[in-house]
Amino acid sequence: MPDILIHSITEGNSMVSQRVDRMMMQVGDQYHVWHLEPLWEATRDATVIEVEIESLKHVDAVCWFDDRNPATLRNVVAHFQRMERTDTAYPILLDPDGQLFDGAHRVAKALAHGQSTIKAVQLQEVPPPDEIVEVGE
Repeated sequence: MPDILIHSITEGNSMVSQRVDRMMMQVGDQYHVWHLEPLWEATRDATVIEVEIESLKHVDAVCWFDDRNPATLRNVVAHFQRMERTDTAYPILLDPDGQLFDGAHRVAKALAHGQSTIKAVQLQEVPPPDEIVEVGE
């Protein structure tokens, strides 16, 4: 299981620690939040496959930055540092359609190191989110 990391993001002019054992996806005016430890545990014995990194839509998508967390130099460096610390020995999680559900930093590191494939486990179904948070909270 990947380590649960704490990383810093900027909020205004100050750094804020943020847990990264969660995956968030904006759906309309809400963030759907999944706690990743149960997903990692549930897929511990699943079949690991190799996927072509270029097949992942997220490779060309904005996935860490938005209006609330802009791509400032400080925020980019925070993600770079997290990417460098991540362990690509752990497979990424794919949704049932074969697209990235968890593991963007592992994919980024693999890309940066010239890999064309990455280990993955595909979820048979996406469980309901553990939390739903209104955007702006």
